[in-house]
Amino acid sequence: MRRFQITAALMAVGLLAIGSIAFASAQFTQSANITLTATKAGKSTGFKANLQSSDPGAPNAQPQGLKTLTITFPKKTKFNFKSNAIAQCKAGETEIKATGGAVCPSKSKIGTGTANANGAPVIPSIPERATAYAGKNEIIFLLAPTGPAGSVLVLFGKVSGNRVTTGVPAITLGPVNVVITALQLTINKIGGGKQAFVTAGNCTSGKFKVKSEFLYQTGAQLTLSSSSKCSK
Repeated sequence: MRRFQITAALMAVGLLAIGSIAFASAQFTQSANITLTATKAGKSTGFKANLQSSDPGAPNAQPQGLKTLTITFPKKTKFNFKSNAIAQCKAGETEIKATGGAVCPSKSKIGTGTANANGAPVIPSIPERATAYAGKNEIIFLLAPTGPAGSVLVLFGKVSGNRVTTGVPAITLGPVNVVITALQLTINKIGGGKQAFVTAGNCTSGKFKVKSEFLYQTGAQLTLSSSSKCSK
């Protein structure tokens, strides 16, 4: 179930709103800061992601929704889903949602954080808890509301080499759009040596360089870069 749920009273308000895909105004902003926790190439690492979008000039100040996010880590970055330091969550989307992630082995939990969604004009801010699990060659992101409004969302970040590609479905409630506007997530450093879950790749000019490519539901595209200090 990918639709956000609200109380009957709020639903009545929502039905008065005019719903459509949110297009960006000239005031749209997107930030992406992805940093590795390691400081040397070839070492076990975690990473931190901080993504934020806003658009005060859009109707209800709701930014355009994300469709796909592709994060490209430094060359030679390795993800080892066969590491004995982790377990794989093999449950499907329905089971993960129904159990709030409890169906996944505790050893598959690789990170935590927070998120926020915009369901204006009904609920302009929906705070969420974010949890990441290791799947089979993928990172599973579980977003669960911390308040009475909202519904559980499960996203799958497919990992190929040094790249993680995550699809985000269009989220609607009748005529009301819901857009994820923020995510702060820390993926832990797990294991070491050949059993490291993530091994840091190339350090170029003293930096781990990361590229974030955004494809929005509107068809717009944006590429941002971030970096963290390192040494070879």
